[in-house]
Amino acid sequence: MKPFGVDFLCHRLRHGVDLVAIAVVICSVALPSVTAAQGVGSGQRFTRAQIQEQLEKVNADLSKAKSGDRGRLLELTTAIKGRLENGDFKPGDRFVLSLRQDSVRTDTLVVRDSLRVAILNLPEFSIAGVLRSELEDKLSAHVARFLRNAVIRTTLLTRVSVTGAVRNPGFYYAVPDRPINDLLTSAGGPLPEADLSKLNISRVGRTLLRTKDAKRVVEEGRTLETLDVQSGDTVHVPLKKKINWQMVIQLAFVAMSLLFAMLQFLQWYYNRQES
Repeated sequence: MKPFGVDFLCHRLRHGVDLVAIAVVICSVALPSVTAAQGVGSGQRFTRAQIQEQLEKVNADLSKAKSGDRGRLLELTTAIKGRLENGDFKPGDRFVLSLRQDSVRTDTLVVRDSLRVAILNLPEFSIAGVLRSELEDKLSAHVARFLRNAVIRTTLLTRVSVTGAVRNPGFYYAVPDRPINDLLTSAGGPLPEADLSKLNISRVGRTLLRTKDAKRVVEEGRTLETLDVQSGDTVHVPLKKKINWQMVIQLAFVAMSLLFAMLQFLQWYYNRQES
């Protein structure tokens, strides 16, 4: 009977280890890296002419696109046409209106289900089909029908859901040209255990901000508009991952037990073969 030593064990397990190494390499090649696709900026302040130009470019790409890309381009074409027809505003959207005449009056207007807004004590204004870039001119023309020498200024607001590791999660209306850091401040600021390097922005379950870009976005103070954050989007601040040492110890104990059992089985097996 040959001794059951380290050399003996290494010899018997060498092929098994090689197979494991090969399997690891295969898995690392076969599994694609999971990165969320960064959405193409919609140009929140694009004029109607710029959006029409965007549509023409997409149609040109569609005419020569491969079958795999046609579905995405058709979906983009439909979205752009819908924007040109229906405008940018939806029920629940808000913007601040400042009316300067003999004095300055300010009011926050809410888009109702009928896509109409009540402007101070003036007749209601329909916002259906209006783009963000057209809002101020359209409102000025409407007010000029009733008031002379009135100057209109508007400030758009974006309704964003802030979730995760912040002091006061909830819905917030933010000015689009303000840094995303200001939005987090409105929510009470991040908790000490928050991981801002993993900040996530999503829209109806689709990720808009890749994890690898999150840290740079926060450090640079990127604005909601440059990130194409729109009303209804969610900004999520995750917690830092903590090591569960109890689980680690339990797993290590299980692994050692399995290894010991395997060694015992191999010793029994080869002793039986040589007896």
